[in-house]
Amino acid sequence: MNYPSALDILAKAFPSDLYLVGGAVRDYVRGVETGDFDLAGAAKPDEIKSALRGGAFKVCDSSPKLGTLIISGEGARFEYTTFRTDSYPEGSGVHKPDGVVFTDDIQLDCRRRDFCCNAVYYDVKRGKIVDPLGGIGDIERRTLRTTRSATEVFCEDGLRIMRLVRFVSALGFSPDAEAESAARALADRLKDVSAERIRDELDKILQGKNVVNALELAHSLGVLGMILPELAANDGLAQPAKCHSYDVLRHSFHTVEAAREDIKLAALLHDVGKAEAWKKDGNMHNHAEYGAATAGEITRRLKYPNAVIAETETLVREHMYDINADARESRLRRFVARNHKVIDKLIALVRADSKGTGLFDDSPRADRFQSALDAMIKKKIPFTARQLAVNGNDIKKLGFKGEKIGEVLQELLTGCLDGNLGNDRETLLAAAAKLAGRTSKKEDL
Repeated sequence: MNYPSALDILAKAFPSDLYLVGGAVRDYVRGVETGDFDLAGAAKPDEIKSALRGGAFKVCDSSPKLGTLIISGEGARFEYTTFRTDSYPEGSGVHKPDGVVFTDDIQLDCRRRDFCCNAVYYDVKRGKIVDPLGGIGDIERRTLRTTRSATEVFCEDGLRIMRLVRFVSALGFSPDAEAESAARALADRLKDVSAERIRDELDKILQGKNVVNALELAHSLGVLGMILPELAANDGLAQPAKCHSYDVLRHSFHTVEAAREDIKLAALLHDVGKAEAWKKDGNMHNHAEYGAATAGEITRRLKYPNAVIAETETLVREHMYDINADARESRLRRFVARNHKVIDKLIALVRADSKGTGLFDDSPRADRFQSALDAMIKKKIPFTARQLAVNGNDIKKLGFKGEKIGEVLQELLTGCLDGNLGNDRETLLAAAAKLAGRTSKKEDL
């Protein structure tokens, strides 16, 4: 098994047997490389600190109650957790157990975990796999089976239902009948889970290679209805056959699949306003405006950073611009300038939106946006007033005051975007002087 050489050094200094567990072992069995090296063993934190004191490894507490340490040295960093059994507070949504008992029994430790495929251990000192619950068979069958009763596992922590969906997305595994049935029955447990934890799992789900299957599962289990009811409302909402192979919800799933890594969330929510638009207007013409507001509500509810909230709103609001691909070049330049901070992502979203229809490989609109952007860069056309060859002090010297200075700079920028002005100091000062003469006839400068 490939792992950092530091682990062999650590194992020799360790006071007891030392095991790799979880994703590293699961991925090894799958033949996939990983950088996720979680450790476990019977040694308690104090024993480990004593055994490693003065050596090559530094030991820091991560969660003393849970027996979790961070061990770093020899160019590597590991998280170690003492074998234990857990108990959880009923309906708290707090993930961390309120009752922890350390043990030297690997059988007890593996049963506290969620899925058997994640409860396979690799004995570092002996170089062999330990598989108490038949997890290797599950990995080979690509099956998600809980380590105990599925009802018990999901009742302890409702977020495990989203982890089930995440492993479908990331690994291409499928839940067994018991896990799927229990997840469907207990989906409402997610109401007790914090928004931050739901957000983090959602982000991981969206990055998986099997995201369409995962999102379909999330919807069938009721998970989507619990965490994103506005999106789930688009189920069954038909779209014109000449433009789409899917209803609105499935189109959203396929757009995520086609989307670049950094726009997955916007791809999921880009058409979230269609159900509301249909209900209010009887058509979907204004779905981008409705959707931007809804996307803002969703991202705030899930406690995304303010920058992500603002960016997602912008991408959803603007993704339908120039729908007929007939906007004049000057308007395209204004559009690009107005959205210059996100234009690269917006172009990528429009491409993914087109591919997500199931009918088109690319988007003429995205090509138009890209051409306008490339031309602006090549011709050094400014995107903002700050990029003009003149500044506020220059305009002030012409006699403008207060808000008028900003207005003049904005008018000069518009002239550059429209192709009426070149962005050189002499041209812009001459244009501003004309504005000064025009304004002086109407009011005091």
